[in-house]
Parts: sequence; C-alpha cells; structure tokens
Amino acid sequence: MDRRTKLQRFGLLWGALLLLLLLTGCNSLLEQDYSSVEPHANRYWEEDAGSDILRAESYQDLVNTLMLLVEEHRDSGTLRLYLTDVDYVSALTMLKRAVTEVREETAIGSYALERLDFDMEELRNSYYQAELRPVYRRTAEDVAGIQETASSGAIYDMLLKAYEEEVPRLTVRYSYLSEEPEVLLENIRLLQAELEGFARPAADGGEETSEEESGEATEAGGSDSPDEAEPPEETGDGEIVPPLKEPVLWEVYFYPPKGQRSIVEVFLQPEDGVTLP
Repeated sequence: MDRRTKLQRFGLLWGALLLLLLLTGCNSLLEQDYSSVEPHANRYWEEDAGSDILRAESYQDLVNTLMLLVEEHRDSGTLRLYLTDVDYVSALTMLKRAVTEVREETAIGSYALERLDFDMEELRNSYYQAELRPVYRRTAEDVAGIQETASSGAIYDMLLKAYEEEVPRLTVRYSYLSEEPEVLLENIRLLQAELEGFARPAADGGEETSEEESGEATEAGGSDSPDEAEPPEETGDGEIVPPLKEPVLWEVYFYPPKGQRSIVEVFLQPEDGVTLP
C-alpha cells in the first residue's frame, strides 16, 4: 500500500471517529453553551412592540433573554412569558430559577450581575409580563471591553500584549477551553514570572527560582506582609544592595467560579472600586 492510500484511509477512519462521537453524544459536545447570546436575535423580541419588549416561550428562552439583557447592560427591561398551561405560581418559580441560573451558572451573569429584581403579573389571560431591574457589579464599559477568542490558548499572547501596553486588566471570553482552569492558571503564573523575572510560586506553596537568578532558592522573610521590604544590605565595597520585595501576583478569576467556565479576568495591576467574586 503506497503512502497516498494510507493517508486516505487514515482520513476516512478519523472522519468515522468524529461521526461516532457525535452520534453517541459525547458529554463535551452536549454541554450547554453559556458563552454568549446573539444580541439581536429576532425570536427574543416582540414583533409588534418594537425592540424594547423581550419574549420567551420556554425555560431556555427565559435563560437566553435574561443573558441578552445582561449582555446589553440594560438598566431595565420588560419580558413577556408565553407559557402554555402554566399557572402563575409555576411561571413565577420558573422565572426565579432562570434568574438564579443566569446569575450563578453563566459566565456573563456571574461576571457582570450582582442581582436581578423583578415584578411579574398575568395579563389578558394569555401571557405573563415581568418588569426586570438588573443590578450590576460591572460597568457597561467593562462588559463591552470583554475580548473574544476561540480558544483559551490565545490568552497568553493577549496577556503578553496587555503587559507590554501596561493595560491594568484583561478580560477574555473563550469558546473552547483548551486546558483545565487549574492548568491555565498555572501557565498564567509562569508567564508573569518569566516576564517579571521572579521566582514563581511552586504548587506546594514553596518557591522555585527563575532562570535569571543564580539557582539558589530563597526562603520568604519573617514578615507576614508581602509589601514590607527587607532592610538594605551593604557589600564589602560599600555598595548598597536594594532590598528584595515579594512579587505582586496577578489576580486571576474565572466566570462562573464553578462549572462551565468561559470568561477569565486577569488584573495585571491593582484596581480600586471593582467588586470581585
């Protein structure tokens, strides 16, 4: 069998494997995608009421419309629920559950939303109408500033650019998580250590020496505060050696904090007035 025939056969086998994964329902393929909702999907707006009234005909519609409200960082919104054979108590319970899911289980909700208040009433015996009042923990500029990428592996290049441009914070939403969040966090720590030339923290809480140092690991000083510097030392020729300071690690947060995470936020410089998880 020549090389070309072998490659063709390999391609057929690989295609068959992908088809098998799709047909058997691989868990990663069946996971619900919370990354984002198309901002102007017509199915979520009332056609006869302009673009200011949202609509939902199922529980999943409820979740998607609430996410859309947060994506656009609206201060308020009106939502009509067309739920067949669902009484008021059941509809109210469904809406409460959708609000909790968006706030705790979706990336954009856990990132931007503090809480979501609402009032609901039944109108014309045909639908329920809810007046929504989101309370945000992030500004509209923060939400609009989220950068999009296909794979989480692109975050390292984005961090490098942010570091070079002295950007204080980088927030990235990715469609595909190329490594576990713990691995992504460790690699971000490694990148910072390489850029700033300090001993990166080891996984067991100790210290490892960076390549730029002599190779001797140094123990942390007796002070509990990382900002308190050691006293300066004087060499034999009278030269003053500046004291060593503990590195200020970048703050890294994932959204949602648990579950299917698809937003990572990195504070390269401390910021005031930002509510963290």
